[in-house]
Amino acid sequence: MKSPKLWLGLLTILMLSLGLWFIEWSAKGMMTPTHETGRRILLGEEDQYLTRLQNTIGQPYLLYISAPNYTHPRHGPQHNADGYRGKLTPMEKRDGVLRIVCLGGSTTYGWSVDRPEQAYPAQLEKLLRANLPADYTDVEVINGGLPWGTSAEILTHYHFKYHYYQPDVVVINSGGNDANGYTYPYYHPDNSNWRQPMRNLRPLPEGWRWMARSRFTSYIILNVFYRDLIAGGQFHIDGGAIPHAPWFRINGELVAEPREIPLERLSFAHNIETLIHELQRDDVKTLLVPFRAAPGAYERQEKHFELAQILRHEEILKDFSMRYSTGFAPFPAEVVSPGNWTDHCHLNAPGEREKAEHIAHYVLTLL
Repeated sequence: MKSPKLWLGLLTILMLSLGLWFIEWSAKGMMTPTHETGRRILLGEEDQYLTRLQNTIGQPYLLYISAPNYTHPRHGPQHNADGYRGKLTPMEKRDGVLRIVCLGGSTTYGWSVDRPEQAYPAQLEKLLRANLPADYTDVEVINGGLPWGTSAEILTHYHFKYHYYQPDVVVINSGGNDANGYTYPYYHPDNSNWRQPMRNLRPLPEGWRWMARSRFTSYIILNVFYRDLIAGGQFHIDGGAIPHAPWFRINGELVAEPREIPLERLSFAHNIETLIHELQRDDVKTLLVPFRAAPGAYERQEKHFELAQILRHEEILKDFSMRYSTGFAPFPAEVVSPGNWTDHCHLNAPGEREKAEHIAHYVLTLL
């Protein structure tokens, strides 16, 4: 007959096992798809180094890119292996193919549509293929849109990446995110007053990865030590901050409060003008498309300054188009049907189609 102590020990082990099983079962219910991806990263089983904002990863010089091979849990594949949205286009261009690169922020990326083929660059490709200009046998349109992308990312992404794809045409649709940046205090042309290097979630050291085998311990690790990496677009400093190196001064003073910056010191103008010069050296045709806000989107008093800067950017693009003989596509809000706006600037799939149809006309004119 077994002793009472042995029975007590077995009962204790059983209760502990049941308790651990219950804790692990509860943790499984708390783990979101983001947490599950984070757990696989901690284990070293996932090369998609997670950040929250549209599943992007940090990169030297580019600041960040769309995470290669990202697949949305419900909507399927979003990014290709080369780190941009949509199907993969080989870097080497085929003879007779018209290649277009679309650069911009989330309104180029297609923030509000579920699938890459619904975004305006993919729809532009379909429209142009059905109406190919003479001397071309096919068309390829690359979606170089980047959520939260400013003119700084547009410039660096072309210089360090898309230049090598040898596009025939580059469509630049920008102006909204830069304007948002001006609303933060301590304006700096390098965006250091509201941007910071992007950090990615990395695997645990090999000797500690066993801890991530448990969803319970994974949940604690992710939420205690890596919460900023799974819950916020951490390259964006909410509310702005004094840069670590506050070098930009006008008449010896930091720009402590948001105000209009002189044109010669405006980062948007400098970045876009520099890119136009590079595109022209590369013998690439350029189409400038201003950022467009939905009707009534900036009616609140605190948004009036931001809207004024968006409209200023539009005038700058228009001036550049005349000065450097680039294409310019006016983009009035009436191009998009009222019901096809999903928020202050993004579109649903039919709205993306309307935008593509509008831009296609100017691309064909440019060619």
